[in-house]
Amino acid sequence: MDRAPVYFLIPGDPDTPTGGFVYGRHAVRGLAEAGRLGAVVRIDGPFPATDSDTLARAALAIAAIPDNAIVVVDGLGFAPLIEVIQPHAHRFTVVALIHHPLGDETGLDADERARWLRDEVAALAITRRVITTSRTTATRLVDLGIDQSLLHAVPPGVDEPVDLAFRETRLSDGPLRLLTVATLVPRKGQDLLVGALAHLADRQWSADFVGDPRNPDYARRLADQIAESRLGTRIALHGAVSPDRLEPFWRRADLFVLPSRHEGWGIAFVEAVRWGLPVIGTTAAAIPEAVPSEAAILVPPDDLGELTAALARILDDPAERKRLSDGAIHAAAGLRRWSDTAAEFTIAATEGL
Repeated sequence: MDRAPVYFLIPGDPDTPTGGFVYGRHAVRGLAEAGRLGAVVRIDGPFPATDSDTLARAALAIAAIPDNAIVVVDGLGFAPLIEVIQPHAHRFTVVALIHHPLGDETGLDADERARWLRDEVAALAITRRVITTSRTTATRLVDLGIDQSLLHAVPPGVDEPVDLAFRETRLSDGPLRLLTVATLVPRKGQDLLVGALAHLADRQWSADFVGDPRNPDYARRLADQIAESRLGTRIALHGAVSPDRLEPFWRRADLFVLPSRHEGWGIAFVEAVRWGLPVIGTTAAAIPEAVPSEAAILVPPDDLGELTAALARILDDPAERKRLSDGAIHAAAGLRRWSDTAAEFTIAATEGL
């Protein structure tokens, strides 16, 4: 019997420089290398919201998928598109890729949160398998009522190791260069970081904020907050940066900081460790699972005081910076690779289906 081809439905541009899309690209590569990829099905739209045009385009694309295929749907579009996926569930196998429940996104009111969680759980009822990007997300889905036997956790990876000998020259008593790499949305907590840095304006530091301003209102509020804190000459907002242009940012940074309020994994945190950077993050969701403890200080989410204290500790204590940097350099050698993720994803998406 021929092996079923896998069609990977992606909500938006597959080349988007954010963690979820990076994961998707490696998953697609693994399927292609294993000879299992049927096609990538791109559906553009205002995800996770939808409109009639998006649904119409999605309906046409999904109708064109052949019978008996395996269809992997990224979680950003799974619940929003369920009304055009469900009519076809009898003729192909549906696999959902869930980074984190949509209802766990920061900034939703109680009614929106409840609606998203309810709709996503209901949508997952048609799946034969659910792949998550962390054990933490898998546990969260079990708590929401998803059958544990459906779940397969396949965490992200990193690229091949970097020669980190250059890090020795970065350990100085001069001004520290902070880096954060994340889409500008409330969940990533850049506003909290600006608040903490405002309390540390008497220290020597500069900061690079790299990330797509996906939420324009939040991006404007963040820019206003930086200006009102009189930090405009010290915090640079770079916008979206393609992966091939990120290397200089990693190389010149001394510290990675991202006070996320929720993460389904935290690819940027682990990438920072790959570059030998000390990390300040939070204990939210999957971050403790993703980040090697010897490289990081993790504080409670949305705790301005603890975040400020952690930053002060790194800024004021070169020995502490070196301890964490040494921890990152040591941990970098043992990080999981994207090749592992790609191979495991292919197995999770096809084996026994």
